[in-house]
Amino acid sequence: MSSTIYALPAPIARKDTSLIRLPRRKTNTQEPLPFEWAATSGANALSRTAPTLSDEARQSFDALPTSRTDLPPADVWGKRLVQGMVEVINGVRPSSQLTRWVTPEVMGLIQSRVLTKNMPRYIVRSVHVSETDDGVAEVCSVFGTANRSFALAMRLEGLDGRWRATSLMWAV
Repeated sequence: MSSTIYALPAPIARKDTSLIRLPRRKTNTQEPLPFEWAATSGANALSRTAPTLSDEARQSFDALPTSRTDLPPADVWGKRLVQGMVEVINGVRPSSQLTRWVTPEVMGLIQSRVLTKNMPRYIVRSVHVSETDDGVAEVCSVFGTANRSFALAMRLEGLDGRWRATSLMWAV
């Protein structure tokens, strides 16, 4: 198979007089940026204070535990999260929608169970949630097809003001 390549000349550039010409630099050194600084003395002066930490406990970017009183009901969130996980496994929901409510390890487990197109679809049969400690809940669920049943167990922890699944176990 052969093909022909054609080379065409570039169009002639027209000189546009409406463009504004910027001045060229005369030296290779970096010029100072035109910042406007607040007045250091007088009526409009800003007081210079050292930055302070508002919360002594927030020294790192780790997730902070949240109390049960600051979280939504665990049973409602447990049921919603199990339904969402089963929908991801069935292939009707993208797994990225669960990223906010699960840890990366749990997301890897969920993505490894996504079914192919010809597999039977699972339905959630039951979900039980029990709060074992302040800000900690354990969820157990039964799901499956009409002929088979499977189990799912996960641990929800209140982190940064929301429930997050920190561990997950399947019995498939």
